Amino acid sequence: MTSKRRIFEKVNRLYHFTSLDAASKIIETGKLRFSKSYRLNDLIESNRIVFERVLSEESVIQCNGYFAERELHKVQQISFSQDREYGGRWFLGFDLHTMWGLYADKGYGVCLVFDKDRLVLEDGDYANDVRYFDIIPQYAPIDNRSRLGIRDEIWRKKEEIYFRKRKEWEYEQEYRVIRRAKSEDVTEYLDISKSLSFAIICKDILCDSYDNMFESETYLKLYLLNKRLPILLYEFGLDGYSLYNEEMDPIWTEQLGFM
Repeated sequence: MTSKRRIFEKVNRLYHFTSLDAASKIIETGKLRFSKSYRLNDLIESNRIVFERVLSEESVIQCNGYFAERELHKVQQISFSQDREYGGRWFLGFDLHTMWGLYADKGYGVCLVFDKDRLVLEDGDYANDVRYFDIIPQYAPIDNRSRLGIRDEIWRKKEEIYFRKRKEWEYEQEYRVIRRAKSEDVTEYLDISKSLSFAIICKDILCDSYDNMFESETYLKLYLLNKRLPILLYEFGLDGYSLYNEEMDPIWTEQLGFM
């Protein structure tokens, strides 16, 4: 068993699929950018509605509604995929074809692998698994009258508001980190310099299926950014998939038995 395989197996892995350019910036800076919660591809999440159950004058109700919306916009998030056991079988996070297709430039991007145990969260950050349900309400009831009360109530209900999604998103196997920014216009970053463990590549637009990806432009660009970061190759076929190191020794192989 190679040392890279032993390391890979021991890492409590989280996966982030992204483009080659974005992955290069993440590797170079050691930071992963939070996404604005009102600019997500889930329509429920990007159009959250907060109902204020406030018995007061109409003007106060309108103000609270305004503050609640602004407060929701301050909460930003980072999404990872993770390994998941279901029905007696493990679904590994790097083997999610939908994620490669939607978020990693149709396979020409990168899957960055992080050690979950070494993520550096700031005070006030919160992280947990996303849970999936058949039906998700698009609203959250808030019972407070003041701006401070609304802020505290939204954060108290963070599991209900930010960690529930419809089952159609279950394929993402999501682990999420959220942070409350001082303003919705501020861009927040997560320090991943200690947790970034591997980069996984799949395709290069300049290579055909017989070329060695470890001689590709994609590999070279990532290698020159951080020569100490192990780069792995993900290959899949009709009967399963494999994960290789630079010597083409298998880090992980699963034969699905279709052939």
